[in-house]
Amino acid sequence: MGVVENPQDAEAAATQRGVIHLVTAAILFSGLSVLAKLVGARVPLPEVILVRSLVTVAFARGTLARGDIPVWGQRRTMLALRGLFGFVALTCYFYALMHLPIADAIVIHYIHPVFTLLLATVWLGEALDRRETVFIVGCFVGVVLVTQPQALFGAEAVPADPFALTIAVLGALISAGVYVMIRELRSTEHPVRVVFYNALVASLLSAPWAATTWVTPDAREWTILLAIGVCTFLHQQSMTRGLHMVRAGRATALGYVQVLLAMLAGIWLFQEQVDLVGWCGAAILAVSAGLLATDRKPIPPRA
Repeated sequence: MGVVENPQDAEAAATQRGVIHLVTAAILFSGLSVLAKLVGARVPLPEVILVRSLVTVAFARGTLARGDIPVWGQRRTMLALRGLFGFVALTCYFYALMHLPIADAIVIHYIHPVFTLLLATVWLGEALDRRETVFIVGCFVGVVLVTQPQALFGAEAVPADPFALTIAVLGALISAGVYVMIRELRSTEHPVRVVFYNALVASLLSAPWAATTWVTPDAREWTILLAIGVCTFLHQQSMTRGLHMVRAGRATALGYVQVLLAMLAGIWLFQEQVDLVGWCGAAILAVSAGLLATDRKPIPPRA
């Protein structure tokens, strides 16, 4: 006689597998961010986006072929929109980085889990309980203390560019929409197919842009660009698989781990200094993200 698995235990196990995928995605994103910073001193941004997208297309297409998985899928319009919105969100984020203090841009970008929670509640019917909400707030407080945005911590803060602020908030909102769309697509589309569409659309949109600013990379830069492409494919695949298993609001909040990893990479690779406030923020972020990742209590369905 077979053992009947408790549905709540099965859901908790699936959630933990999803958390592993999402934390892996955060690590990979931090790695590709460091690589992008290294190569970005000479290679223009659109060129980086184009090369990484083309490498991701190749890996995703190969993975689909090996698994005998149809390429184009059932919900082609939504798949294409996921790619379009992902490209726009990325462009908004980099525009904000270029026109705002970096810390301010990062903090505004990481409002997106809040937007994701709201969209997921309305669109997908997914809601977090009070416990998870506290963990997410703790993560965001940690991010603010680590990055110390000029608008909050700068004694002589200069007025921010209103247009850049608008673009930054718009990018966070679109990012939230992307995560909700990935979560919605889980019922019909294979995770690698979602990755393929995203990279294909980004390749098509970035190619004309890159052509106007092209700088021929040297051997070292080509190596870094190809490594960025591989990291992007693995990151996108891990993130998409994680979003297939974890509710959207909780899943996107785990992305806060990227800020902690970026801080550690800055200390190790770029000799950046972190003050006491930053270390306090890192501790709050680490504890909150850890509790969010290991929480296994089942969430009762909404009334």
